Amino acid sequence: MNFIFYDTETTGTDTTFDQILQFAAILTGPDFKEIDRFNIRCRIMAHIIPSPGALLATNVTPTMLDDANLQSHYEMMRTVASKLRAWSPAIFIGYNNLAFDEPLLRQALYQTLQPIYLTNTNGNKRADVIRLVHAASALVPNAIAIPISESQRPTFKLDRLAPANGYTHENAHDALADVEATIFMAKLVQDKAPRIWQALMPMIDKQEASSRILSTKPHCLVEYQAGRPVFRPIIGCGQSTENSALLGVFDLTRDPSELMKLDTDGLLRAMSGPDRAIRIVQSNKMPIIVDLELVPDDTLSISSSLAEGRARRIASDSGLRERINQALTNRYPPREQSVVVERRLYERFPGKADEQRMAAFQKATWGERARIADEFDDDRIRELGSRLVFLEAPFELDPQRRLQFSKWLENRRSGRENSNTGRTIKDAIDELAKFDGGLTDRQKIECIREWIMSKA
Repeated sequence: MNFIFYDTETTGTDTTFDQILQFAAILTGPDFKEIDRFNIRCRIMAHIIPSPGALLATNVTPTMLDDANLQSHYEMMRTVASKLRAWSPAIFIGYNNLAFDEPLLRQALYQTLQPIYLTNTNGNKRADVIRLVHAASALVPNAIAIPISESQRPTFKLDRLAPANGYTHENAHDALADVEATIFMAKLVQDKAPRIWQALMPMIDKQEASSRILSTKPHCLVEYQAGRPVFRPIIGCGQSTENSALLGVFDLTRDPSELMKLDTDGLLRAMSGPDRAIRIVQSNKMPIIVDLELVPDDTLSISSSLAEGRARRIASDSGLRERINQALTNRYPPREQSVVVERRLYERFPGKADEQRMAAFQKATWGERARIADEFDDDRIRELGSRLVFLEAPFELDPQRRLQFSKWLENRRSGRENSNTGRTIKDAIDELAKFDGGLTDRQKIECIREWIMSKA
């Protein structure tokens, strides 16, 4: 299966309210040989206030944010979605993408009325190179060079990791350059730690991951704390009845006797705290769970025979599993509906009629889009569709609706619209006050400050 390696550069680290400014991807075969590549930038949306720190890190200037030669965010995302569909089916893979780039991409697809599950439907799957690097570093010592940070801890930041392993990463924090560095690290893991690659890549499949975790066989869960691996012998012990991707695993270094006596509330408490007996993993997030045989000698704190005996006790107690299933469900009750549309992404799937309207919206003129936006049954899509018309072609809206969105824009930038709706002008100015760079940085900072204040 082909790989789609991708990366984003953004206005900040908030995966709900920040915006993709650059999207880059390289399509390769299973052997990592390049087939095609893609790199695109866009202007900033009117309601987004960028993080000054993000601009300084990526060398994005205020001039670039408003460059009339660049596409709008909406047009960029239409182009991105079209290209990714043309390359599919494939394995979408990046560096820390499951925690960062993937949520940002889904939010961008959602806000531009595209199918949000593009990367894991229609035969597509998702992987993450940082998980492979973490696994190889923990399970095959010295296979990969791990640099040490200024705080004397191992660091897995790509701009430090790739050069430490012989890659010349001259343009770090450019999306396309980071994609190239990610491909280098993926190939390095496959070459230097092939058994780890073969063991972990099947975990990109949610069903395969669930099957492995919930089997009666003990495995090892590898987690990281302060840059260092922690090895836990575990046995799968439960699955949420509401979200099949949420699984419970029991830490086999603990005696299960007390656990087996607990009711649902007690089991819920056993899932909390740093020394919790039950840990929660997500089968759709490529957890690092491997056979015990792959773990270096003397790494686990108990013998394999003791782990297997405890695992049999847990696996044979069907009542315990049912109580843990319920405890997992109770731990994550349904969220209250937000009034902020960005926070409503995972609320429900669009209906079939709205899916057809979304497809029609993409092909229509802006005048037609204004009409289609009013016809959506789903109030989230109706709001986002009208917002797109306001951002791209405001005079296609009737005067009253245009006035409502103008007020929304003013409130969003100032923070008056609602709490927790993204970075405000004041937030950005406060962040700027924390910087004290050299002459060049001060010039950049003043340029950013002027641009931000012009939005007030």
